[in-house]
Amino acid sequence: MGDANMADLAARVQRLEDIEDIKKLIAAYAKAVDHNGDPAMLEPLFSEAGSWNCEGIGGWQGKDELVAGLREVCTTTIPWALHYMTQPSIEVAPDGQTAQGEYYLWELGKFAPDDGGGTEDTWIGGWYETSFVKAAGGNWQFGHMELRLKLNSPAHLADWKTPIPPYSD
Repeated sequence: MGDANMADLAARVQRLEDIEDIKKLIAAYAKAVDHNGDPAMLEPLFSEAGSWNCEGIGGWQGKDELVAGLREVCTTTIPWALHYMTQPSIEVAPDGQTAQGEYYLWELGKFAPDDGGGTEDTWIGGWYETSFVKAAGGNWQFGHMELRLKLNSPAHLADWKTPIPPYSD
């Protein structure tokens, strides 16, 4: 095998390893938010300039604000959750330093109402549109996470509430 073929093979293997590392990052995020947004688990997952946004939930810029915001949501708004991240589609940039990804969210949660009474079993569904960056040392981190909710409904309803308008794209 020639040098060019070996270099191509090495680049292809690196791309596949990067995709697997990003999938592990997504899984680590799901576990962290399922542990009430544990800051020690969330902090290493995001770049310093990281951001997170979801209409109806909140949005934060910068790692410290983001981790604190997710912690608040995961202890106050949704004090119990089980995240299933599925069907990841990840594209690593040619330079291997950034990537883009989309993956679906299916979540079982317990929402706390604004009035302070108990929690309500809730179905949550949508997808994440995410940018990733490779940090010093080669570890992947989240750059920006955008959660597009498609379903956020009490589980007991016969007809699920889908107040979020359908997306055209």
